[in-house]
Amino acid sequence: MANIAGKVPGRFLGYAFCVGDLLLELDKDYKVLNADGAVKSTLGITPDQSFCFLDLLTEKGAGIITSAAKTLTGANRLGPFMVSVGGEGAVRERYSIFMSKLPHAPDELYIVLSKPYRLGQKESSNVSSTVSPAQLEENKAEFFERLEDLFEGNPEAEDNMQVTVIEAGEGERLDTGQQRDLENYLKSFSVGGSHAAMLANDKFAFVHERKEGSEKVDYVETIKKATGVALEAATINAADANLSEKDSMRALAFSLQQFADGSDGFDVSEIAAKSDELIGGTAERVRAFRKVLDEGAFSLVYQPIVNLKSNDVHHYEALARFDLPEMISSQWEMIRFAEDVGLILEFDKAVLYRTIRKIRELGNVGETPSIAVNISGRSLSDTEFKLDLVATLKGNKDLKRYLSIEITESAKISDLDSLGEVLSEIRNEGFRVYLDDFGAGASGFQYLKKLQIDALKIDGDYVRNATESKEDRAFLRSMVTLCRDLGIVTVGEWVETKEHAELLRSMGVDFGQGYYFGKPNAGLVMPKAKAS
Repeated sequence: MANIAGKVPGRFLGYAFCVGDLLLELDKDYKVLNADGAVKSTLGITPDQSFCFLDLLTEKGAGIITSAAKTLTGANRLGPFMVSVGGEGAVRERYSIFMSKLPHAPDELYIVLSKPYRLGQKESSNVSSTVSPAQLEENKAEFFERLEDLFEGNPEAEDNMQVTVIEAGEGERLDTGQQRDLENYLKSFSVGGSHAAMLANDKFAFVHERKEGSEKVDYVETIKKATGVALEAATINAADANLSEKDSMRALAFSLQQFADGSDGFDVSEIAAKSDELIGGTAERVRAFRKVLDEGAFSLVYQPIVNLKSNDVHHYEALARFDLPEMISSQWEMIRFAEDVGLILEFDKAVLYRTIRKIRELGNVGETPSIAVNISGRSLSDTEFKLDLVATLKGNKDLKRYLSIEITESAKISDLDSLGEVLSEIRNEGFRVYLDDFGAGASGFQYLKKLQIDALKIDGDYVRNATESKEDRAFLRSMVTLCRDLGIVTVGEWVETKEHAELLRSMGVDFGQGYYFGKPNAGLVMPKAKAS
């Protein structure tokens, strides 16, 4: 058996060995053509032996490898997933496997085997006895990434694969053991043993081969017999849903998230009846928003934030406005949808860059305005976006007096510790950071404990009825007192009347924003001061 080192440049071997213990090149029958690395210690054979890699695996492991190989085209890659490997008579060890093909060698399969600890994985493939909400979100995100890697630009996988969603039957309550068993069963049925995930406490999804006729498998009945759990399921044909197209893949991920959240129209029965319609309609909305991005088809308007003591404009908030497509009813819905389908990162970058240009343009012809730009909590959960944001701000450090960042929270921020580090870096560069809509949605006092911010915007729901509601006034006072003790500036939203402004001023709120002071305006017109 030839050694692979004679064919592959050393830099590629070095790259592979950063995470791998063994590199294999297989032919279409899974016979090992070349091997490099710990061949003897890993496989229990000598490097010059000719053998079939499947012979070193369990029946389950061989099934994982063969089903995964069918989805490889040279344009995608799979892994990591776990298999047990070992020669005849030897104790098999668990390895994480990555698989791929090269476009110019469609009949050859390349595999990297890594000890799980090298990838930060535990030896056991079981999920922990309890899954925290943060871990569940992380597992879903990983599952969606694997889906994209599997299908995007890969019509062959699309033709051969299906996505099935499963939900515990009505009245079924799953304990952690049942959740673990269900997820493990689904992984064993899934492509490569790795394309399955728990989406919610009683909801799962997995990708599997499309089988017809006598080969067709009733997965629900099989799992029900093994676990005793009554299940409901719906299957989405990848080809019918056009999952090789990027927008359709985003639409599928959105639909699965809606299924996990229990949103209307996305339960098992609806998915079973009209999955193509659900995904097709969502893909149309994705394309509409992508057109906005590609053509820059949005404008910015600016609403003043006023100092409640002096009645002078302190700064403006930049707000995006679109020509809405027919299927989207409001500006907020458009933004929320962009978050859900993963397009908000690109949009937040576009708004940031346009705001920077606006500040510079106005600074060249007159007084430079101060503007706060909204950044989604979903964007700030993305590592690449955070790095790009910090780099952009450092490149425009001369605008630190005029540009501030306002964190919006229509999507829950999952990693507050990581976000806190980024915000500290932004503030160290001299830029101010605001937290929007405090008291609404998922936000809580833990945000103030974890995040160092300059100002907090009190959600308008607490302001709108505060002149009549004793309870709302009590909430307002507690927020203002806490922020004062922490040295955080406060901004009251939805200030629509003189009475609202006077109430906030009497409570010690620093700034106000709302129609009473000025509506969003494209021209950055300074409103006249309101009388006290």
